[in-house]
Amino acid sequence: MPWTPSFRLIPESKQVHLLKYPGRKDWQTACNEAIDELLDLTRAKKVFPRLGKKRDEKFPIVGAKFDIGIERSAMSLFGIIGQGAHMTVYTRTSLGEMKFWIPRRNANKSTYPNMLDQAVAGGVAQGETPFECIVREAGEEAALDEEVVRRDVVAAGTVTWFNVSDEKAGGEVGLMNPGVLYVYDLEVGREVVFKPVDDDIQAFHLMSVDEVRDAMRNGEFKPSCAAVMMDFFVRHGFITAENEVDYVEIVSRLHRKLPFRISPGF
Repeated sequence: MPWTPSFRLIPESKQVHLLKYPGRKDWQTACNEAIDELLDLTRAKKVFPRLGKKRDEKFPIVGAKFDIGIERSAMSLFGIIGQGAHMTVYTRTSLGEMKFWIPRRNANKSTYPNMLDQAVAGGVAQGETPFECIVREAGEEAALDEEVVRRDVVAAGTVTWFNVSDEKAGGEVGLMNPGVLYVYDLEVGREVVFKPVDDDIQAFHLMSVDEVRDAMRNGEFKPSCAAVMMDFFVRHGFITAENEVDYVEIVSRLHRKLPFRISPGF
């Protein structure tokens, strides 16, 4: 990392500090500018070829004492907690069997190509609440009516997870990716049929509990989405202590304590 003069490194304790400079703008603005300058220099020097182009999409730095953001593509370089909102969409057959609307990502996606996904999922942007993220993504990804989502969606807690990026992740390999996923459920009628809205999705599939379970075991799901689906299965009694030998381990890992500050006070 080509650190600029705005940062001070303490190698022996593996710390990096943003410096305060007298006469600079307010501390919040100075921090945002310092991070932007660092990333601009990183791109100019082509230090991390997979960093990608600069995009006007900032995510909050979770745990900071004030509102400060960083480009989404750069979060993994710093090991910052990502925040996502995921909504599992399901329906019931005439016999009461639960089935899930599951999209498959396009094969040309730069991240997790051709893998199964959540019906609605996205990163919580700076200044956005998880619920508003779900409402926005539901319209963009699944053409769901905003009024229906606001009325019928059910908040179901969080999943905390820790992933190490691989080739499928699309960025630098071997980076730490801690995350907090805000989980939502939405039941829709049998008459509702999901179809791709944009080129990100190749098709939606209506899958049974057993089909989803098999797909998870075969590694077909994007990792974060698999974690959310497992949480749904636990909450609805499809994964239990009686049918899964690693039940306690699964449940504890879905709600693990991350070794990072999640809020300014914790």
